Amino acid sequence: MENLLRQILKRTTARTVLRTTLNGLGLFCACTFIWEHLVTVQLSEGPSMGIAVGDVVRFYHPTFLGVHGAKRVIGMPGDFVCRDLAFSVDVPEGHVYLAGDNLPWSRDSRNYGPIPMALINGKIIARVWPPSKMQWVENTLQPAQDVSQE
Repeated sequence: MENLLRQILKRTTARTVLRTTLNGLGLFCACTFIWEHLVTVQLSEGPSMGIAVGDVVRFYHPTFLGVHGAKRVIGMPGDFVCRDLAFSVDVPEGHVYLAGDNLPWSRDSRNYGPIPMALINGKIIARVWPPSKMQWVENTLQPAQDVSQE
């Protein structure tokens, strides 16, 4: 074993170390590129996405610089969104109201208000990671029901 180690050290030159380092950096850059761009596949941006109530979107977080979020659209411009029985929000033009699917723990438009549509940078149509849980993202919202007394 010591002989093998000595032979390796004899053949190791600055060029070999540099080549190995550059190969490692190249692999790191390739993995980072794949992770950033394959995990967040974006087919289109802007109004052509056809965002509607119930769609899950990817957006730039309005309060944390450089952070992305993914939430479900529950209100479009001109809609009234009921936060609770006593309070509703009018969604202004050019904005959407977002909510997480796990409402008790989600930080969403209930915390930071309707977000500008300009912050939306993608519509999520599928979950691809981990591969064992790969599936299409479906609109799970149900139409509102009138609960008023008749």
